Amino acid sequence: MKHLHKSLLGAIGFGLGLHTFAEAAQTPNFYDCTGRHVHATLVVGSQAEVGILPVQTTFDLQLGEKSYRFQEPDIVTESTLIGDLWEVVLEHIPDLHIKHASIVIPSVSLGDSPVTFKSQLILTTVNTPFSPNPFEGVVNPSKYIDLACTASMVYF
Repeated sequence: MKHLHKSLLGAIGFGLGLHTFAEAAQTPNFYDCTGRHVHATLVVGSQAEVGILPVQTTFDLQLGEKSYRFQEPDIVTESTLIGDLWEVVLEHIPDLHIKHASIVIPSVSLGDSPVTFKSQLILTTVNTPFSPNPFEGVVNPSKYIDLACTASMVYF
């Protein structure tokens, strides 16, 4: 009976531990990333819980002296094996090029404190020249900037 009592208490304690972990784990809604001459902030909104989470997703990007601010629907998200790829268009000059900025945000499960991780900002130029001759060289050159990021939950 004593052994059964200990086993029952252990099982209840184990179950409570899982329940506590499941309640504590949450998906972050705020990402803050810094790198060489770069500062990026991504706030992930949700229409489902107005008042708790921001209503609209925003992406703020500081590249050297230039500042950019994007909101839905100008932010494109694509899920990949390495995380979500968040992409915006920085500049579009017809018949010349389109400049994109993309940031990789891995899947993060928060506990009681923010989570830090490494990522990259990818600056890609898609060359779209209007000329009778075919383009030669790398059509979509990219620059990769290492980032140190923090994921957290912010209540608005």
